[in-house]
Amino acid sequence: MTTAAIDSPDFLPFKLDLVGRRALWLRLDEAQRREAAFLDDRAVPPNAKGGWAPLESLLSRVSDEAAPAHAIFHIGHCGSTLLSRLIDTWPEVQGLREPLPLRTLADAWPMLDEAISRLSPDEAEDTLRALWARWSRALPPHSRSVVKATSSCNGLIAPLLSQQPRMRAVLIDMPLRPYLATLLKSPSSVFDAASAAGERLRYLHQHGVATHLSLHQIPLHRQCALGWLAEQMRFDALDKGRHGERVIRVDFESLLDEPARELHRVTAHFELDPARVDEAVASPAWGRYSKAQSHGYGRDDRAHDLALSMQSFGTDIADAEAWVASIAAT
Repeated sequence: MTTAAIDSPDFLPFKLDLVGRRALWLRLDEAQRREAAFLDDRAVPPNAKGGWAPLESLLSRVSDEAAPAHAIFHIGHCGSTLLSRLIDTWPEVQGLREPLPLRTLADAWPMLDEAISRLSPDEAEDTLRALWARWSRALPPHSRSVVKATSSCNGLIAPLLSQQPRMRAVLIDMPLRPYLATLLKSPSSVFDAASAAGERLRYLHQHGVATHLSLHQIPLHRQCALGWLAEQMRFDALDKGRHGERVIRVDFESLLDEPARELHRVTAHFELDPARVDEAVASPAWGRYSKAQSHGYGRDDRAHDLALSMQSFGTDIADAEAWVASIAAT
C-alpha cells in the first residue's frame, strides 16, 4: 500500500491483524459502502484494490479535521440495520455498518492487561482513536458518518464516549419476549448470542449479578436472556452515566409503532435536518430485509414470524423470562 492510497478517503481500514500488527486497507466506493450490511469479507468486491500495511500506517494518521462519526449500538437482531439504512436517507450521511476492525478490537479489549495480549492498553486506545478518526472521514459527497457497530462491540461504547467528546450514540434494543422469539427462531442468531455470552456474563459478574453462575451451567435459551439482561444493565449505566447527555435509548418496537416520532428523536440527537423524517418514514427499506435488500420483509412478515416463534418456543421463552426475573429479584 502506498502512502497516497492510505491517505485517500477512498480507502478504509478493513481488517486488523493484531498478531502481525498490520492493517488491511481496502478501496470501497460510495455504492459499495451503502449496499453493505456488514463491512467484512461479505463486502469485498471483485478485483478489490488494497493491501496490508503495518499497524503504524493507521496509528500515524490520526486527525480530528472531520466531525467525529456518530454511532448506533444495539443488542443484536433488534432493527439496528434498518435504523442505519433509514439514516442513510439523509444525503450528507455515510453509513458504515459493522466494520470488522471494531469487532477485532472489541474481542481483544477484555484481555489488554494479560500477558498474551498483542496490544498494550495505550496501543489499544490509540488504535480505537485512529479507527474512529478514519471512519469519520466521509467519502464525498457525504459530510458525516454514522457507524453501526456489531452487538459484540458494546464494551467499546464507554471508551469511545470518553475519547470522542463530540460523538453521540443511539442504543437500540427491545423487550425480552420479542427478543427471545427473534433469536430462537434462527439457529444462527442463537449462535451469535452464545458467542457473546461469555463477555456478557463477565459484565454481570463485574457488577455483582449472577456471580454464582458459570457459562457451562446455562442452557442456550437462557444465554440469550442473559445477554439481554447484561446489555440492559450496560445501556442503563451509560444512559445515567457521565456521558448520558450524548446517549439516547431507542426501543425497536416503538420505532415500528411510531416511526416518525422515534426518527425525530434520533435525528435531533444526531443533529440532522428534521424535514427529511417524512422521506425516511416512506423509505422502501421498511419493506425489505435490512441485511439483504433484495428480499422483501415488512412489519407484517415480522409479526407473523414472531407469533410462530412464540408458539414453537413458548416453553423456552417462558423459562428464560422467569429465570431473568429470579436474577433481578436477588
